Amino acid sequence: MRSTAGQDRQLFQPDHRQRRKPRHAGIIEAVHRCDARLDAATRAQLAAWIRAEYESEFGDVPLGLFSLCHLGPPYVDHRLDLWQSILEHYAPADVVPEPFAQARMLVRSGAYEFVEVYASGELRPVLGDGSVV
Repeated sequence: MRSTAGQDRQLFQPDHRQRRKPRHAGIIEAVHRCDARLDAATRAQLAAWIRAEYESEFGDVPLGLFSLCHLGPPYVDHRLDLWQSILEHYAPADVVPEPFAQARMLVRSGAYEFVEVYASGELRPVLGDGSVV
């Protein structure tokens, strides 16, 4: 029996309910660790742990996360690329690369703990309690 294209897509895409499942405290705490000065090895371990959590808990791994930065001036926000283990801090006038630039205004609103940025361009803002908007 043949499956339709829609059924094939469903087999390879994460369940919509899994995408909306609240993010647990461990992930939120890991995102807060980005506010510390991390060496390359620690940053790689942090990114790998977050990637593994997303894969096992939600079945979908974002390209990276964007959040406010609490290091102090001149930094106001940062991005963590989960695939290349890049952590980059930004000053207000710095240009943020796409697709992370779209998340910047959401984070700056102060309403979200962080924003998940997916390769598809989808943004999933996460509240302080872990719920996904």
